[in-house]
Amino acid sequence: MNDWTTLFDASNPIQTPNLKRLAARGAFFSKAYCAAPACNPSRTAVLTGLSPATSGVYSNRQSWRKRLRDVVTLPQYFGQHGFTTKGGGKVFHHGATGADRRGDPSFDEFFPLRIHSGAPTANYNGYRRGAKGIGGLARLDWDWGVHDVNKQTDEYTVEYASRVMESEPRDKPLFLAAGIFRPHLPFWAPPESFARYPLESVELPPRPADDLDDVPPLGVKMSRTEAFIFDNAIKPPIDRPGSLQRMVQCYQAAADFSDEMVGRLIDQLDASGRAGSAIIVLWSDHGYHLGDKNATVKFTLWEKANHVPFIIVAPGVTTPGSIINRPVSLLDIYPTLIDLAGLPKKTGLDGISLLPLLKNPTAPWNRPAIMTQGAGNHAVRTDRWRYIRYSDGTEELYDHDNDPWEHTNLAAAPGHASVRAEHRKWLPRPRQGGRRRAPTPIAR
Repeated sequence: MNDWTTLFDASNPIQTPNLKRLAARGAFFSKAYCAAPACNPSRTAVLTGLSPATSGVYSNRQSWRKRLRDVVTLPQYFGQHGFTTKGGGKVFHHGATGADRRGDPSFDEFFPLRIHSGAPTANYNGYRRGAKGIGGLARLDWDWGVHDVNKQTDEYTVEYASRVMESEPRDKPLFLAAGIFRPHLPFWAPPESFARYPLESVELPPRPADDLDDVPPLGVKMSRTEAFIFDNAIKPPIDRPGSLQRMVQCYQAAADFSDEMVGRLIDQLDASGRAGSAIIVLWSDHGYHLGDKNATVKFTLWEKANHVPFIIVAPGVTTPGSIINRPVSLLDIYPTLIDLAGLPKKTGLDGISLLPLLKNPTAPWNRPAIMTQGAGNHAVRTDRWRYIRYSDGTEELYDHDNDPWEHTNLAAAPGHASVRAEHRKWLPRPRQGGRRRAPTPIAR
């Protein structure tokens, strides 16, 4: 889920009333960022507490469990300290590379993700690499449209999590993870969700014709990942089943439906009687481009691929309805939950506890958020600036006070050398000899 929701701004097109309802109970981080703009490295970072530069897990094709055989995952750490650990849906990355370790699982019980629960009734887009247009169904992964079935993918997960909340003893500590799949591709949602986003009124992100003219080649290359989606989507007419207009509509409906799933979980939590003592963390593994920067995926170091919803509700700690406007990383979830639960400190994590900010949203904070997309490619996000440095030394710099959609790269503009230098010092050190490096200053 990206940041184009009403959680961030009431004028945004994607309606997320349940995310807003949850944020009203605790703290909303308005400048939260993933560790990597891809499912597997992002989720690996959150669940192991290790950045991609530390773990070496940079892509969806790498198996985290083979690379990190001895790591203690976040749910596993809670399990070692007396918690029953259960989860369901998309928690680790779905597929073979994201699968948990069979001999050393992170959860006592896990309900697997059901990605395709029946076939949609809408026209299939039928995208595949090299496809020249809209045809018959080629691959479900690239589809979007109305999904009119008895039960959606995420309803299975939500029903499982609800059963756990209802059945587990309330006098024993419980760690429960509910992984909502939408709005991941395929962008499917029920007819009721689509009714709130009529095609003729769908708002598209701004797309200046020269937007990538000042972007280094490696940045352009990242934007072209799965470019067949974008290349097909921008073909006229706009009411074509595979058009960008239709794609954005379907993304918005899928995001809307995922918000509904959050609402169901909140309702069940309240009904279970656990809400008064439950620590809740809501996070998205990364953002998503919807035509902006000529991209319709993630896999870039720009704002829209990395800026995520992030909410923490901690009874007795967080002030209901508080907003924290400091740049933070999802790497900070692991140490923060340890602190909130009163567990022993764990060494070797790359994030730091957000407890000081949860207690006082205006507490001093001079630490940026760091993002990585492939070895040697990093972004540094401070209050005002996004600085990007690629593995070949090329750079981008964006002033978010004046350029929220990142249309003007200021890296080569006069007068910004000191800004680049200040941000450059936060870049992770390269891994040496294939071994894990020591944590950089971002972890201190």
